[in-house]
Amino acid sequence: MVVSTDWIEAQFPSDINLCIILHGRPAMTRQLGPNRVFIMPPMKDERFGVFHPKLMLLVHESSLRVVIGSANLERYDYNDLENVVFIQDFPLLTKHVDSADRLPEFAREIYDLLCHMHVPSSVKTELFKYDFSRAKARVVASVSGVFEGDDQYKRYGHARLAQVIKDIGAADPSRPPQVEMQTSSLGGLNISYLHELHRTFSGMDPYANGGKTPRQSKTNELPPIDIVYPSRDTVEDSVLGPPGAGTICLNTSSWRKSTFPKQVMCDAISHREGTLMHSKVCMMLYIKSHNATMGAWGKLSLSKNSKKPKMAINNWELGVVLPLYEDSNIPVTYVRPPPRYKPSQNAWTQDAEWS
Repeated sequence: MVVSTDWIEAQFPSDINLCIILHGRPAMTRQLGPNRVFIMPPMKDERFGVFHPKLMLLVHESSLRVVIGSANLERYDYNDLENVVFIQDFPLLTKHVDSADRLPEFAREIYDLLCHMHVPSSVKTELFKYDFSRAKARVVASVSGVFEGDDQYKRYGHARLAQVIKDIGAADPSRPPQVEMQTSSLGGLNISYLHELHRTFSGMDPYANGGKTPRQSKTNELPPIDIVYPSRDTVEDSVLGPPGAGTICLNTSSWRKSTFPKQVMCDAISHREGTLMHSKVCMMLYIKSHNATMGAWGKLSLSKNSKKPKMAINNWELGVVLPLYEDSNIPVTYVRPPPRYKPSQNAWTQDAEWS
């Protein structure tokens, strides 16, 4: 999470209590004045990963507003870029719950995330005061760490998403989903990892088959996934141009690898002409902070020692799953269907000078 303290202070008077969680190393909690606490949560290691969720819990006199989105807490993201956000208000309970175990799933997942972040109890227990029984979404979080064993690896990352898709009745083995992943950052994608993700979007547990990961029938066979990410042309033709694409990330070395699945790439064109997008959306509608990277979603494997499945995640992330119905308007920021890259087009990369 990128935070502009000047922008935050302009939104909240000095007498309002704020607990701000942001990226940084080493992990620490720092009190800055009587009403300001800054927390930098623990990371899996010292080299890789970022703290990247975007969560606001806004406490009012008679309600709690939960905000989960893709925008950093700074003016640039809110004024200049396209982002997405989920907002729901929850009323006070007539009688508070007395433990996290009694919270509905939506609030329990947020409480669990706050515990991992080392947020003070005074913040976490605010959740005990509100009625979350009518939550409209399911929470999917990534926590930086390694989670091993049957009761752990499904809790975070894309294994958690697979479980949610199954729970809401959207898993149908006879009808594999066509997936659109709109993202503002890409990592070293390859066909194998796209298949791992597609099994998740199908609601399949990758380790349900006796601990053996299902394999695609052909090594070069692509799953039905489209990656929606801006071409260099789109960035250069935008109102802000390349200077405005500082948070749209892909390394040239990754893009130029022979293993990068360029066939799945589609251009990210905003409905607001010339606007760059920092949003992250997967169609079957999932609003999130997760970019299309292994660091964000996690990588599944079997532990060499215990022979149990484990999920290794570099980043912290947060998103919500919203079910779509036939009569739903699909609230996405980009033009659909997204146009495929032309043979002459390259993805936007920050570190390249194309001739």
